[in-house]
Amino acid sequence: MADDTRARGVPRRTAVAGAVVIAGAAAGCARYAEPSAETPATSGAEEGTVLGAASDVPVGGGKIFTDKKVVVTQPAKGEFKGFSAICTHQGCVVDKIADGTINCPCHGSKFALADGSVKAGPAPKPLPATEVSVNADGKITMGGGGKGVAPGEKPPTKEPDKKPPAEKPVKGLASTKDIPVGGGKVFEKEQLVITQPTKGEFKGFSAICTHQGCTVSQVKGGTIDCPCHGSKFEVTDGSVRSGPAKKPLPYRSVKVDGDQIRLA
Repeated sequence: MADDTRARGVPRRTAVAGAVVIAGAAAGCARYAEPSAETPATSGAEEGTVLGAASDVPVGGGKIFTDKKVVVTQPAKGEFKGFSAICTHQGCVVDKIADGTINCPCHGSKFALADGSVKAGPAPKPLPATEVSVNADGKITMGGGGKGVAPGEKPPTKEPDKKPPAEKPVKGLASTKDIPVGGGKVFEKEQLVITQPTKGEFKGFSAICTHQGCTVSQVKGGTIDCPCHGSKFEVTDGSVRSGPAKKPLPYRSVKVDGDQIRLA
């Protein structure tokens, strides 16, 4: 190999140095190469990514989100536009928005903030559009996930969560007001007697007399009275006050729910 090199008149050291120069030039070209079809100039953010607050983007200007490689502008009040922040000339990232243009620091290309079109070269193509929207919290997001804001409108406010309507209480057998203190009431259909021996204390008993199965008819004078043979039972515990009944009225469980009394 050494003989071949000398034969061509190229010293070995010169050949090695030339290889280094070529490699360095190739690296420089790779850094500033125009984005190809295989590596399109797209932003680094995924759809749904929150970029920032809409209030941070001035009207007639914009903001560059360098880490996401996205530019968001507001050409008119409430109108937000998104573009790639990668210059279409040699792939530099734009660094400033001034006087109605998005500016590249590498070779001076300028793009219109309204539509990303080229205002000054050497860039040959406009900045690719990137879909952005303003969500209910007033944040700019990638993609169309948020609700857009028309010119002149304010970002929509988030509606508070609606609570389901409260269920209406189920009506019981009676209201607590229907049962007198020291007395009670007979519910013939339910074969039930409810008494209130003392204020706020409610008791339930069977309305079937333990003598011969008649239904008691009234609560009066502190007793539950049977119309058939005159048996009387205490409102406090259903015990026999006077016969011919020999056994007390059986208890029946009742409960109070608010002002309603119902069978437990």
